[in-house]
Amino acid sequence: VPYQLVFQKHFNLPLFVKSVVVAHDVEDFSKIWQAMGRSRTMNDTTFSIYKSSISGEMNGEHGSEPIDIKKHPLTKLLYTRNCDCKMAGNLSSIYQTLIALYNLSKNSFYYSDEIVNTFIEKMEQTIMKKVSRLEEKLAGVLTEHIVPARILQHIFGDKFGRSSNKAISENGLSVDMVNELVRQIVRQKFEQRLPSGDIYDDYIRFLSGEQVSLMEISYTKQQQKQKQKQKAKSQDNDTMDMFDKRHQLPLCKKVEDYFASTIRIEDDVVKRMLGLPVSIPIFTLHYSGGGRQNVINVYPTVQFMYSHHINPRYITEDVRGVLGGANVPSRYYEDFLATVAAESKMEELDSKSESEMFHTETKLNGIRQNPQYSLVGIQPGVYIIGMKDQFNIHDIETHPLRDHMQCAMDEIGFVLFDKTNTKSVDEFGPYFIEQYILLDALSKQEVAQNVITYYCRHKDKLEKGLESYNEKRGKGFICWRFLSFAS
Repeated sequence: VPYQLVFQKHFNLPLFVKSVVVAHDVEDFSKIWQAMGRSRTMNDTTFSIYKSSISGEMNGEHGSEPIDIKKHPLTKLLYTRNCDCKMAGNLSSIYQTLIALYNLSKNSFYYSDEIVNTFIEKMEQTIMKKVSRLEEKLAGVLTEHIVPARILQHIFGDKFGRSSNKAISENGLSVDMVNELVRQIVRQKFEQRLPSGDIYDDYIRFLSGEQVSLMEISYTKQQQKQKQKQKAKSQDNDTMDMFDKRHQLPLCKKVEDYFASTIRIEDDVVKRMLGLPVSIPIFTLHYSGGGRQNVINVYPTVQFMYSHHINPRYITEDVRGVLGGANVPSRYYEDFLATVAAESKMEELDSKSESEMFHTETKLNGIRQNPQYSLVGIQPGVYIIGMKDQFNIHDIETHPLRDHMQCAMDEIGFVLFDKTNTKSVDEFGPYFIEQYILLDALSKQEVAQNVITYYCRHKDKLEKGLESYNEKRGKGFICWRFLSFAS
């Protein structure tokens, strides 16, 4: 693009004088517009569009002469077809239309909704009764009053008439059908509707924008940018990717009242299951220095496996086999500790290294880049990784492994809790070098790189700074600037 601008400025001519767009099977105007390019470097370029199924009069008065594409009859045809046949529905907007018509029938400007917090209503199992009352109220009023009923029938008829589905566009709406459709919309809005297996499924699907092979369409550039931002933001949420079936891990726990079971941690079987560690490492790193080689193994919790932070290939038959014993928690934790201890003992037998230089090597990594996590240390070389807020000082008190959990940090380097009360880079605790090797390997934090550099080159200064640091500003090398000042 810069070269095109320089060329245009120097010679007062466009670099591309003529361009061709082949759009034989394209029915969407936006795709042709994108093919033409929206850069200012193309302002003086002449485009020829080759499209099938165009009648002779579509060329307009100018025939084959170049004209502004905004004035071309083909543009209007494709744009209208795009709006009519690929119109994205929005159930929330049609629900607001129902509320507006209800207010009209009551000569009211405001509407007082009985359902305020849908989540709480579902947990307390009162949502269905309130939805039933709401649908009776809306359906009754909107069919009894002639003006709102006619308006609603006209809106539905105009919307459905533009559908590409003939079952919707060619099916007339009677008053009884409008009444039933209002009820179906209310149920769908609050996620209480079950598929009916008839024409109403098609109506609701169309109003929700869930057409075949078509998702929501954004008609403006601003809407597209907002959607991209929302998509990027969603990647930070704790949502599981659609893994291949062979890498999926279905787990199920049935409780009579989930909301009631969450009040006491002892009764929250779902939370306890999500906190189970898996005794197969998801991350393994070797580091050496001083003539000794050490191994770091990181074990994931079940909740961490249900996030988008892991590589789906980690979930294998071995992992499923380990979680097969999760129904007996006490035995499960004993097996986890025994497996971890046995693996650590085997690694100690092969811990000699000829190299005196500090060196790290990742042997296994099933964790994706830049995860959000909390990491709890059990012993040197053994860590459990969970979700961002999974290992906090409150939940640790009720965790079955609480006596073995020594300290925890998040992906930034903040120390969540510490039982060791040590201040040494060679002793297990919040300043232990392994913590920052992991922080560098998983999160690429600058503070971790600083610690490793000082550990290799100025270890005596690092130790001296720790001796004089009183931890009033906090624990861990996240308080690096205070520590550096003290040293």
